[in-house]
Amino acid sequence: MSWPQFWSRKGLVSLSLWPLSKLVCWEASRRLNRFRSQAPVKKSAATVIVVGNLVVGGSGKTPFIIWLAQALQAKGFKVGIISRGYGGQSDRWPQCVEEDSNPRQVGDEPLMLAKRLGCPVAVSPKRIEALQLLDQKSPCDVVISDDGLQHYALPRDIEVVLFDSIRGFGNRFCLPAGPLREPMQRLASVDFVVSNGEWPSIRRLKVDREKTFSMQLRPIEFCRVDDPQIRCNLNDFSGQEADAIAGIGNPQRFFDTLIDLNISCKGVAFADHHSYIEPDFDGFLPTKPLLMTEKDAVKCQPIAKRLERTNWWYLKIEPVCNEALVTKILQKISQAAKT
Repeated sequence: MSWPQFWSRKGLVSLSLWPLSKLVCWEASRRLNRFRSQAPVKKSAATVIVVGNLVVGGSGKTPFIIWLAQALQAKGFKVGIISRGYGGQSDRWPQCVEEDSNPRQVGDEPLMLAKRLGCPVAVSPKRIEALQLLDQKSPCDVVISDDGLQHYALPRDIEVVLFDSIRGFGNRFCLPAGPLREPMQRLASVDFVVSNGEWPSIRRLKVDREKTFSMQLRPIEFCRVDDPQIRCNLNDFSGQEADAIAGIGNPQRFFDTLIDLNISCKGVAFADHHSYIEPDFDGFLPTKPLLMTEKDAVKCQPIAKRLERTNWWYLKIEPVCNEALVTKILQKISQAAKT
């Protein structure tokens, strides 16, 4: 989601909302303390890793989950994903996500993960139900929860917090005065803190340096929306004019990436998890390339096929993290298996 400007600094508006912010911080701390003292019983044999964030809006959780799942798969683990299925309008929960599922029913990010990883994915507003469904249908060694740091009905073994290096933690106030869902002190209790992009101030956080890491998003290629098997090189659009859309947490990050690729683009930002319809594209010329994120593409593919748009492309990215983080997570998984 887009941040209001006052979330990025401590000014008159944020200070006027500070009393409400203190109430949100207090309630978040109360819920956390209750979870610590009355944690739900973990019945799943899988190691549960929650990948969440402290702020509202996009932080890079989905690319990180792709990286983590692939790293664990390479080590021989059977990995599953659970998610709330944000944006999904199904009247049946929980449910498994297949590669041909309708994103309007199950959500865009779960479908993207199912397509990209080829692993079991289950969704439900109550993540514990999604976990139970995976245990029944496709038992896994490790289950990664997409978001859910504050979803305390879900027992977990490992907690990872992602944050965007461009936005950081804003003015460090809780909602509504700032972007925080919980106070900054929450970082001290999680297992790992990962910055989406280099953030020079990460060492200033009041957390153990041994658990702070960064992730880089490396563009790989463009894939055609209507047929992802058709691909082109990153420099194929270099020096050209193109249109671009992004319905993600921080659309400007995507538009800046295109600029870095020497593409002159007119970027149109949509709300995070926007459900696209054909009129959304009335202002774009069919003759000009339309570039988007992979997350947008899973929802735009049916439209591209109906309209026979062969000039719509999504940017495929490769998330990269330090191999030392894999080692530390494997150690945590081993410890969890012994308890």
